[in-house]
Amino acid sequence: MTDGHPDLAGYREGLAAGELRAQRCAGCAKTFWPPRPACPRCRCPDTSWVRLPDTGELFTWTVVAHTRLAGFQDAVPYPVGMIALPGAGIRMIGRIDAPAPELRIGMPVRWTFADSPGGGRRPVWSPAGPEESR
Repeated sequence: MTDGHPDLAGYREGLAAGELRAQRCAGCAKTFWPPRPACPRCRCPDTSWVRLPDTGELFTWTVVAHTRLAGFQDAVPYPVGMIALPGAGIRMIGRIDAPAPELRIGMPVRWTFADSPGGGRRPVWSPAGPEESR
């Protein structure tokens, strides 16, 4: 999916409003990511966009040491992680704004906006204090 893909319209609208969003199915009430025209669990096409929590937990991560993505070559190395959003029951992948040696599986993280090396502002995850993860 590219950023201009129509399935991402609700996600982009959420970011413009300062929210991280994913889809929720009206048929089975499950939240899912990435966005799709119908629920991947029950195939119901009736979905809506819901706000996700501002905090999550680092499920796993890796370091991008080489990329061919325009605008990102000067940013390597940088960590990318899979963030579990326990209240939503989903995981999302995103860039992490912290040195790799400081990252720990299970650590609380919070998303904020940051300038993207590729241009524009995108969500980025940063370590959060334990009090923020509740």
